[in-house]
Amino acid sequence: MKSKFFPINNIRRLGLLVFLIIISGSTVTRAQWHHHWTVSDRDLGTAITLDPYHSYTSLFYQIQKDQPIYIYQENETLMYRDLLLRSYKPGYGLIEFTLYPSTAVSAWIESSHKDFYDEFTVYKDINLIGSISGGYQEPWSVSLFAGQLAAFLSMNDEEELIIAASGASGLVLTGGAYQIFNNCLVRSNWYRVEWKLKGESVDDSVAYDWDLKLGYRNYGLREISNTLLLSFSRNRMHLGRFDWRWVENSMNEFELQLPVSHDETGISRFKIIYGKAIPFWKWMIGLGVGVIYENRRQYDAELKQFSPQKEKSWNLFLMPFAYW
Repeated sequence: MKSKFFPINNIRRLGLLVFLIIISGSTVTRAQWHHHWTVSDRDLGTAITLDPYHSYTSLFYQIQKDQPIYIYQENETLMYRDLLLRSYKPGYGLIEFTLYPSTAVSAWIESSHKDFYDEFTVYKDINLIGSISGGYQEPWSVSLFAGQLAAFLSMNDEEELIIAASGASGLVLTGGAYQIFNNCLVRSNWYRVEWKLKGESVDDSVAYDWDLKLGYRNYGLREISNTLLLSFSRNRMHLGRFDWRWVENSMNEFELQLPVSHDETGISRFKIIYGKAIPFWKWMIGLGVGVIYENRRQYDAELKQFSPQKEKSWNLFLMPFAYW
């Protein structure tokens, strides 16, 4: 099966580059640049994304010279199941450096300029600067990915070969040297190991992507229990169209962390975000509202130490976003 316009390898590479842009996070207002080369008949690509919540630069390399061709199926569960089963034998490797600008700035202000930060407290523990943090647990990170990246090909009504969807599945190892507790920067070497399955449907009228991760996080701190984690995010936009159903024109994110220490039970951390978007010119603009629940030792910014006992806390944050 051949395209009327592009060789099948070029279409597959284009799909992988498109997917490389979205492999690590949800789409908000951002600037993007990407490029790819061929080295010894293997694909080599890079991408840079600038985003107020999630900026990153990444480099991927094709490990296996001969990659399977993925055909789009109406049953996406079977389609991504096939991708998951193939990912035990990595076809691509990727290294990525990620920066969370709004999270880092918010934590830096509270850690280094507490009086200025407190001026933006509007009610009890609700602070305007803290509310734009996005709920991330670190200011930056470095990740290694080994698995499969796939562009699912299909034929349109004109019998042209097109990319109908893209996906990724594999092992992700992430780490860093700082973490954020109670919106304060804490020096600590941490790492996270996850199995990731991600998908995106490509359509002129609907933008749809989702991300499922299951893994383990080591905080590298004796005061904080290491956890098993489960996270799921989903974004679905009908571009240029109003749709008030709660699952449409919406962004959703869920994260659950459970302690693995033998003397701890319950939930260590729980995060949920829901956002709704409306059409504006050529964009879809919206606002997400998130809540984070934590049951762990709290960090004191003035004493620079954790509390002796676990405490329960709730935090509210906002996340403006846009699709185009």
